Amino acid sequence: MYFSILIHDEPGSADLRDEYRKAHLDYLKEFDTQTLFAGPFTTDDESADLGSLRLIDLPDRAAAEKQIADEPYVTGGVQKRWSIHRWKPALPFSWRDCPRSEGNIQALFYGLDRPGGTATREEHRAAHQAYLSEHADQIMMRGPVLNEAGTESIGNVWLLDLPNLDAGRSLVNNEPYNKAGLYQDATLHRWRFGRVFDRFKV
Repeated sequence: MYFSILIHDEPGSADLRDEYRKAHLDYLKEFDTQTLFAGPFTTDDESADLGSLRLIDLPDRAAAEKQIADEPYVTGGVQKRWSIHRWKPALPFSWRDCPRSEGNIQALFYGLDRPGGTATREEHRAAHQAYLSEHADQIMMRGPVLNEAGTESIGNVWLLDLPNLDAGRSLVNNEPYNKAGLYQDATLHRWRFGRVFDRFKV
């Protein structure tokens, strides 16, 4: 059962992040085989971390909650706010083998639907899928956020490989679901592979 876990750093926690970094990296190694992607999202210039995303396979929601509760950044006070959602990978990649181009940056798009967004999804699904296929070379991973039962899409998570953030903004702004006003909460952030997982050369 896959989960998308978005965790936010507390303001002014950079020193704490440095203090607990080794414990954090050691902890994530325990979940290496279960993790599709993990890494921090940052300010546009990468001068500060704002939080982190992990896409991970866990037995159930209780296991996902425990995985966060035991996280050294959480126990150490670096991170106190997070959201856990069921999630479904739409591509067969992980951090080990995802498409990635030398010189590109990575970015995270995270969008949650407005209430009652199912009809909008159905109306624009074909255009959405065609658009993603057209831009497949910019997408390392994507997949829908699901409701608790795992039966309905209520958002989307994408990890992008781009020449710059302006290309990411253009990609997101012109995406059919976004143009149709599906998302009530949508963000695009610079993102990078977590240090514990970035073990390959482009």
